[in-house]
Amino acid sequence: MSIRDAVVPPSGRGVSADAAPVSPWLLTARVTPPERVRGYFRRPELLDGIAPAGKRRVAVLKAPGGFGKTTLLADLCRRLRERGWIAAWLTLTEDDTPSVLGAYLAYAFDRAGLDLEMAAAGPPRRGDHQTALLTQAIEAHADRCLLVLDDADRPADPEAVETVNGLLRHAPPNLHVAIGCRSNPGLDVDAVVLAGAGVSVGAAQLRFSRPEIARFFDFGLSRESRDDLRKLEERTEGWPVALQLYRNLRAGETAAQDFRGDKGVTANFLGERLLRNLSDEDRDLLLDLALFEWIDPELVDEVLETGGTRRRLAALSELDGLLHDRGEGVLRLHPLIREYCVARRFRDTPGRFRRINGRIARATAHRGYLVPALRHAREAGDGGLVGEIVERAGGLRLWCTEGVTRLQAIDRQLPPAVLKTHPRVGLLHGLVQALRGRFDEARTTCAAAARRTAGFTRDRDGGDDRRLRADGVLLRAMLAAFGCLPIGRESVGALIADVAALADDEDHDPVIRGACNLILCGGNYQRGRFEASRQRGLEARRLFVRCGSDYGVLQYGFHAGLEAMAGGRAQEAADHYANSRRLLKRHFPEDGGSASILDVLTSELDLERDRLRAVDQRPPDLSKLRRLGAWFDVYAAAYRVAAEIAFFRRGVDEAMALLDAAREHAGRLGLASLARYLSALHVSFLVAGGRLDDAAGVWRGAGLPEDAPGLTDLHGQTWREMEAASCARVRLLAARGDFAAARGLAAQLCDVACERGLGRTRMRGLAAAIVVEHRAGDADAAAARMTEFVAELGSTDYPRPLVRERAVSLAVLPLVRETAGDPVVRERAAALIERLEGGGAGSAGEKPEPGAPAFTPRELEVLEQLAAGAPDRDIAARLGLTVDGVRYHLRRIYRKTRSPGRTGAVERARSLGVVS
Repeated sequence: MSIRDAVVPPSGRGVSADAAPVSPWLLTARVTPPERVRGYFRRPELLDGIAPAGKRRVAVLKAPGGFGKTTLLADLCRRLRERGWIAAWLTLTEDDTPSVLGAYLAYAFDRAGLDLEMAAAGPPRRGDHQTALLTQAIEAHADRCLLVLDDADRPADPEAVETVNGLLRHAPPNLHVAIGCRSNPGLDVDAVVLAGAGVSVGAAQLRFSRPEIARFFDFGLSRESRDDLRKLEERTEGWPVALQLYRNLRAGETAAQDFRGDKGVTANFLGERLLRNLSDEDRDLLLDLALFEWIDPELVDEVLETGGTRRRLAALSELDGLLHDRGEGVLRLHPLIREYCVARRFRDTPGRFRRINGRIARATAHRGYLVPALRHAREAGDGGLVGEIVERAGGLRLWCTEGVTRLQAIDRQLPPAVLKTHPRVGLLHGLVQALRGRFDEARTTCAAAARRTAGFTRDRDGGDDRRLRADGVLLRAMLAAFGCLPIGRESVGALIADVAALADDEDHDPVIRGACNLILCGGNYQRGRFEASRQRGLEARRLFVRCGSDYGVLQYGFHAGLEAMAGGRAQEAADHYANSRRLLKRHFPEDGGSASILDVLTSELDLERDRLRAVDQRPPDLSKLRRLGAWFDVYAAAYRVAAEIAFFRRGVDEAMALLDAAREHAGRLGLASLARYLSALHVSFLVAGGRLDDAAGVWRGAGLPEDAPGLTDLHGQTWREMEAASCARVRLLAARGDFAAARGLAAQLCDVACERGLGRTRMRGLAAAIVVEHRAGDADAAAARMTEFVAELGSTDYPRPLVRERAVSLAVLPLVRETAGDPVVRERAAALIERLEGGGAGSAGEKPEPGAPAFTPRELEVLEQLAAGAPDRDIAARLGLTVDGVRYHLRRIYRKTRSPGRTGAVERARSLGVVS
């Protein structure tokens, strides 16, 4: 799967929450430079001043509205395209978030002709996922590229600005950037300019000089003409939009007669000059059009209940140069004209202002463009309409149909009053709070809604009691799934019964039923009831596919991968995660939160398979994760991976500092299950670091059970809590010399793991048992347990527990190598010894040979398929690549392994411990 799949919207798919009502998900108008207007005036010297030349790689045009920044940048873009450059254009908006911006940047380059297949298929090594992949594609292109960012001051999200800064910092040497803005929103360009690698152009340079004004108006050389020119320059101050407007309206009058500056430039040119010269009918049309951010003539005709908008616009010569064609029949008023006319419409006829905005809201909502619809409903001052639009769109079902990022964009448009008058809208807001990691606020919102609706049984007047009850069940169930309550609590049991009843109600909305089945899938999985989890997951997927809910299918993939990982089916888990990544790139490229979650789950699997290089290229971003509302498994996996890497590479103090911060975070959010899990991890690492008294203190402080039945019970805790606490207790008991208790607990842990199909837990339990027997001095018992582990390794591919106990493993494995009855086990034991003694390529204590190659995660996947003997076509099908894409990775692998073909590459990779 290339980056192009992440940016080219499939036909007929869902629409972005921030798209204007003219395009399926990604708005083409945003990545299309404006066409040249009639009477376009070239400014070659100014154009040469901002064009890439020598060391100059960045150009910043900073000036107020109306100074021709967009026009000049569009001319630069066209000029370089004519010279064969890849020249991408992107207009930024207030709603841009880092992930939305990343998707649009890739889409802009795709539209400009960049071969995005050239980007590395694996996750990037630095920066934001989308922008890092993009820079790889630009660098691979080799020839020079241009990126134009217009309206760069518009994004309200500081992190979106930081995304642009990241792109500037990591830009390959063949990328040139031109930026247009009214003020610098915080871009790191000053140092670039001072270093001579950039140029800054302000209002003074963008003003028309007197010779340019003369050429613009074709003044003659007579004294009268020179006098008119001087007065025109004084009164317009060379302001380009004023000059354009005057030229449109002058109708043969001289400059001296027609220009008066006594009311100020803006008021004179936009108020007196533009509107005064229009007929009443055309003036009303212009003021109405200004309310549309993007002018689609068909939409305008519907909203204004008229016809011929396209024809009437073509006849308005006064708008020449002020109405930009953005492609696909979409027009946009010059921002300065639009701002003025919107204010004028509101001031002169506020009733009409509200009515038209309300009509636009209904028309765009009918087309499925929710965020624009909600913005217009707010402009109309109609909170009831805001609530109605959200309710008709589905309330909480929007999570499954739109995804998290788009849901958050919708939530930003919800007035506080509407959250109280429309309970279902309030519940949606509570879900968004949870998805942002603000669990206390989400619980408060949910409780308030319950009080106002008599326990989610009475909706507002004109509402839908049945759907309110379903939304209430769904939100409370999701809060429980996030780990806000221990799963054994009685109230949670009653809630699960409600979720099951809703999931099995065939008369209810299938999307809600799918979400409920997915919650039950996760609940059964957490208790180690894998068969029930699989059945619920498959039913959820069936319902999501039936309704076209790609986001629901994506979430199913996460859960299916987790279940396979816990069961010890590593390749199946990897396949689910790979499928999820393809789905995420294709349909939700803007969803950085889901991408981060998928990175965490994949890293956990890579760690269990002892593929540390892959983990290094996709490390858990804990700071980002704390801003997300993820469920228990995601937090648990992220902290486990991060703590283990910290412990094995930087020592126990580093791991303890990380876990202390994690426990504080869990306690602050009220995540009881996570806090318990982290306490168990804390004990394990303290024991590994030799701090037994501290470990015992943490155990007592967390109130963890000490008896085997309490530790291995799966009624009141998740399998992860059971696994972590049991393994920690075995280590603590063994370290204190209580081998009988440690042996009994390890045996019971392995038995429970076998009974529940917990393949990963069994491998960890066996490794713990090996340590116990070795420390107890029973070499035969240790070898017997090691033989079990090595035999299971062929199906689970989870060697990491042995790597964690490297010294013990190296002491026990030679006996297995010499005495095991199964030759496969003997061979595998020998390979493990070689790997552990050499600190194999994937292990935490690795000491790679000088010059050893570093493979990307995608290259590792291709190598695994090569080792299995798969041909190129099968590799392409399994990994979601084209055959050419597979061959691209093969060429890179051959170069890195210095091998002429497949066999040599696999042998070299095996010698490095990269593949089994």
